[in-house]
Amino acid sequence: MPERVDTYAAALLSEWYGGKTGRPHRLARAIEGTPPVYIAESDGTTAALAIVRLWEPESAPAAEDARAFMEERLTGGLVRGPYMLWLPPRAAVPSQEPQASDFVQRVQQAAGPIPPGGRAEFEMPVRIQLAKLRDEGGYASVIGGLSRWWTLITERVGGTFNVNSAQMRRAPQSAEMREALFDRIGELSKGLRSGEAMEFEASEAWTVQRLADDPLGERGFAIAQAPPGADPTDGTLMRRLVRKRMKEATAALAGVDADVKGAGLVAIYEYAEHETVGSFVKSLDPSLFAGAGLIAAIVDGEVRPIFMPR
Repeated sequence: MPERVDTYAAALLSEWYGGKTGRPHRLARAIEGTPPVYIAESDGTTAALAIVRLWEPESAPAAEDARAFMEERLTGGLVRGPYMLWLPPRAAVPSQEPQASDFVQRVQQAAGPIPPGGRAEFEMPVRIQLAKLRDEGGYASVIGGLSRWWTLITERVGGTFNVNSAQMRRAPQSAEMREALFDRIGELSKGLRSGEAMEFEASEAWTVQRLADDPLGERGFAIAQAPPGADPTDGTLMRRLVRKRMKEATAALAGVDADVKGAGLVAIYEYAEHETVGSFVKSLDPSLFAGAGLIAAIVDGEVRPIFMPR
């Protein structure tokens, strides 16, 4: 049986495709291989879906071992799935105690109330550094996970500040929660004199989703985690991986008889709307994916279509 990450990604893709076509599809079986191919059925028609991951787990064996161990620890717990966790770029599940037990508790508390087909975020603790450089100006230089919102932080400070949010890999998706954090930074900045710095606790947000049904009888946890050193903004790396994985998917689909053939590219980004997989696929020679009419990125629990069958 293929790994849960692949099986759950295939279930997400088949469910999404069924919703788009008005013909619900359900996974019927899996063809093991590298990559695995899943057969989804609907009213006498079949779809063959090759699932590939846009990372190389062998490049960080310790992190991959910790991920696999945490999957089984969560699966053996009291909260039954199927659930899929999406870790942001540069993140990895904790392998040491007490952090590992704290992680399990956070996941279970967030996952338990999620209805089938739903999703939520669970908080992970981080620390943010705030330093006041001078009284003049009204500007915040922000690095790390909050950097894309530097203008909103700047609006809340008087003086010139450095904000180091390098520990934050993924800020909350909720604009209201982010605004509350920015307001807190603004309030804390008022207590600093020029040349002073401080550090305070905050939370980043990771995604957990519950699948709508049990794909191929699976009810455990799956963890989508890229090597912590992998950078999805590295265009050279991502282009190479997309090309390699599309060739593998096309080869795996070649010997399968189905009405529709497709490839799902599982990728790790902060948010689904920030993925760039589609642009890399569209830049390839079309002959590399001629055998796949359906191509989609699967990111942070969402399916992002790239090509649809005609």
